[in-house]
Amino acid sequence: MANRLCGTIVNITQGQIHAHVQILWKDIPLSVIITRASCEDMHLSVGDIISVLIKGTDIMLAKSLSGMLSARNRARGIVRQVIQGDVLSKVFVESQGDMFHAIITNTSLREMNLQEGEEVTAIVKSTELILSKEI
Repeated sequence: MANRLCGTIVNITQGQIHAHVQILWKDIPLSVIITRASCEDMHLSVGDIISVLIKGTDIMLAKSLSGMLSARNRARGIVRQVIQGDVLSKVFVESQGDMFHAIITNTSLREMNLQEGEEVTAIVKSTELILSKEI
């Protein structure tokens, strides 16, 4: 199941093919790139309440992040639970009172030495978020 965050559209910039939708999720700005056709089909407007869906496999986790990074969406959070599978692990992160999960390899889990209670930064590229609007 995908992660679902709820926010408010604060800006839309329409291009010829794509649209850049800026969303405020509590205190964190999110940047989403969708097709212009999708933006028009959903009748998106500034002020709309919107759900942002993110697949767990599209979330990268970082410890002690510094420097420049091209991915626009970043949220600091605390690791609350780790469920380790045979190859992949599900890492539950709490940020701003919401819980979401990232799917990472067990190798990354070991190399990062991720532990419950540690602070991480969740990172997602703008093109990997999906918007859902109630009609």
